[in-house]
Parts: sequence; structure tokens; C-alpha cells
Amino acid sequence: MILLNIEDFKKAKFTIGLIILNIICFFMFNSTNQDYFLLFVQDNRSVIHNFEIWRLFTAMFLHADITHLFSNMLALLIFGTTLETNYKFTKSKYLLVYLVSGLIGNIFSLVFIPLDSYSLGASGAIFGLIGAVIILIIFDDPSILLFALFYVAYFLFASFSPGVNTWAHIFGFLGGLLLGYLSNFKEIKQRKLYDY
Repeated sequence: MILLNIEDFKKAKFTIGLIILNIICFFMFNSTNQDYFLLFVQDNRSVIHNFEIWRLFTAMFLHADITHLFSNMLALLIFGTTLETNYKFTKSKYLLVYLVSGLIGNIFSLVFIPLDSYSLGASGAIFGLIGAVIILIIFDDPSILLFALFYVAYFLFASFSPGVNTWAHIFGFLGGLLLGYLSNFKEIKQRKLYDY
């Protein structure tokens, strides 16, 4: 069963590092001039018309308010630690899932949310971690899969609240599912070979 204890949290150095980075960015950018802050959030018009591609990346480390930051960092602590301390995921694979899922969520946000919209937050990347954890559950402990799917359904349902970038959540999650599957592809293939 996938359970966390204090030792897991101590080992999750990349997760703790990402949490610290997000907290530093929150206080650093939220205490500055709003025009400066807006240079780093995802502004769809600026990305598409001015090719300010960096916004797709920097927006993953910015949060609108303390509640937004707290809820994302709590989810990052739980799902990040689960993934980072699993023997099937190297640190580089873990970071790849986090960053690529976040970018996938932000890229699809360019398509599905209005041109004059701002978007920010780590939730697309965190939903990617959730997707990868679901893959682990499917292959390591399918007995808790139903519980995990209810949990994911709750998170996705909450994504439909006003002012939430639902598309970043959905496509970040799908990106995490795909990357989690690809990270375990060799083992999955071997299991299938043994099944015959």
C-alpha cells in the first residue's frame, strides 16, 4: 500500500525544495510592483502575439494569494513525496513529470481559455504528479485504486470553480498519466511478457 511516514517526508528533498521555491517566489513577487509581477504570469495574449514563452514556465511558480499557495503546497507535499520516494522514480523522472505536466497544462490553457486571460499556479504540475501516482497505484496497489479515483474526481470537480484554470488541471493530469506510464513502460512490458 502507498502510505507516507515522517521518514518519507525527510527523504523528499526535491519536493521540499520545490515548496521552498514556490514560497520564496510568492513572497518575492507579491511584495513587488504589480506590473513586474504580471511580467511572469501566463498572459495568453503576450505568449501568442509577443512570443513570451517564458511565461508558460514562470507561471508555475507564482500564486495569487496565500490560500492558493497553501492548498497547492499541501497537495505538492503529499503527492510529490509519494512519487519522489517511490523506488520506480528517479529524481530526474520526478522533476520531468512535474515540469512537463505543468507545461502541458499551460500550453493547453493557451488553446482553451480566453486570449485576454491571466493564469498562474503550480496546480497543473501537481495534477501531473497525481496522474503519475495513479499509474503507480494501478500497478503497485490496485486495491486502493477506487479510493484514489474518488480523490482525483473530487480534485477535478473542485477545478470547475469560478476563476480556476480547469484546463491546466485536466491536461496536467493527463500529462502525468502519460509520463507515469512511460516511466514504467519497461516494467509494464515485462509483466505482460510474463503473463503469457
